[in-house]
Amino acid sequence: MNPRRAVLAAVPLLALCGGGMAACAYYNAMWSAEQHAKGARKAEAQGQESEARSEWALAAAKAEAVVIKHPKSRWVDDALVLEAEGLARSGSCEDATDVISHARPVAKDVALRERLDLADAQCSLAAGRPVQADAAVDGVLKSKDRARRSRAEYYAGQAAVLRLDYGAAVEHLQRSREPAARPVLAHALLATGRAAEAAAVIDTIGGDPTFEIERADLIAQLAAVGGPEMASATVERLLAHTRIPFAEQARLLIADGDRRAAQGDYQAADARYRRATAVTDPVSSEAGMARVRVQRLLVMQATQRGDLTPVIVELQDLSRAETGNTDAKHLLDLVSQATRSPASSGAGFRVAEIARDSLAAPALAGQLFLEVAASDTGSLYAPKALVAAIPLLPDRHDSIAAILDTRYAASPYTRAYHGESSVTYAAAEDSLARELGVAVASAASGRSSGRRFAIPVPGTRGPRLDEPAAQPVGQPARAPVTPPRPGARPTPANTQRDRPVAPERP
Repeated sequence: MNPRRAVLAAVPLLALCGGGMAACAYYNAMWSAEQHAKGARKAEAQGQESEARSEWALAAAKAEAVVIKHPKSRWVDDALVLEAEGLARSGSCEDATDVISHARPVAKDVALRERLDLADAQCSLAAGRPVQADAAVDGVLKSKDRARRSRAEYYAGQAAVLRLDYGAAVEHLQRSREPAARPVLAHALLATGRAAEAAAVIDTIGGDPTFEIERADLIAQLAAVGGPEMASATVERLLAHTRIPFAEQARLLIADGDRRAAQGDYQAADARYRRATAVTDPVSSEAGMARVRVQRLLVMQATQRGDLTPVIVELQDLSRAETGNTDAKHLLDLVSQATRSPASSGAGFRVAEIARDSLAAPALAGQLFLEVAASDTGSLYAPKALVAAIPLLPDRHDSIAAILDTRYAASPYTRAYHGESSVTYAAAEDSLARELGVAVASAASGRSSGRRFAIPVPGTRGPRLDEPAAQPVGQPARAPVTPPRPGARPTPANTQRDRPVAPERP
């Protein structure tokens, strides 16, 4: 600690007021500023980020008052450094920049200069300037003070992440003891493919409430790098050995269930969703979300329309409740569309696409595509529906392909399925798009890249369409005859028109 700051903290205020009322007011103001800074550091250590920022802002305001009222004090450098530090760590870097520039000429003490460098580095990182941040902490990385050296390593690691130098980031962050360095270190490890080490770092984060958002994001990244199984194991360790709020536990379990469902492990996903319902309040939004996810799993495993009847009943109950209302209504709308009897082949094809793309129910979608093909064997939709059903029903691949080759061998969709080119494929797609109500005008307009002109209208007021024919010498040129407009009555001879014809321009 700075010796002068130690004096402020240890010596009673009345003993420091021997210089008169001005000196007493100065020491009172600095002591108050230091108390707010102390409270900010304590809040940071406890993970209370918003409280820490508030305390740093108060410390900066108190220190600024000291600088304004006592600009000639021999301890004004302490006040300037504390003001810069408080502004930077409270998020007011725009104001901190000017204070840092004013404090550098007067800050002679090593500790004060290192604190200024750390504030400068923090604001440089906030502005996305990693090179300036590296330059600011270069000297602090060799500091004799452990706390400032640890914070400098944290800032250097953040700067390396911004430069995408994840190897250097890992080295700096591993030497830092700042709690905020742990999620950044896990991110850097995942960026280098070191999933197992990242999982170990995530374990050290534990149930710290400061990192609620980072915790969920890191587990999602861990699943992408190390696989869903590693992510599930990490979630299990966190729930077993840390004290995480019940609502966050439910969200972690729901996200893990979603990853399992995407992998086709419906049994594990169902267990995660039901556990999420059990760990939280039954009327919470997380519980309602988990119940909707259970019904969604049933939809994903459906093979025919009848399998969706109990799902609709459950979703109707959930949609009437307050919890899970939005999710339940959205899923209920999609499921209801999938159970309707289509009025045409186009409508049936659309329903099958909803089951495939929106409900992620491959078996049900494949069956619906087969129904479209069977309902109208002469329709353009029939071969297209068969082609769409093949990847959804792998067990019936051979039989569906045989129908394509025997019944629809000449279809452009069959030829496209076998990798052959067909000039009629685009025309068939346009025809189906029109039936489905999809606009195809943009595709048609793109066929011609030349200039477009309005259709010419013949008449004396319009442009000449052809050059006048050559006339015999000695005979006057005949005026061009204007053909009557379609539907107009012929004009009798020697009868004036309703409007005089404008003379031609030269």
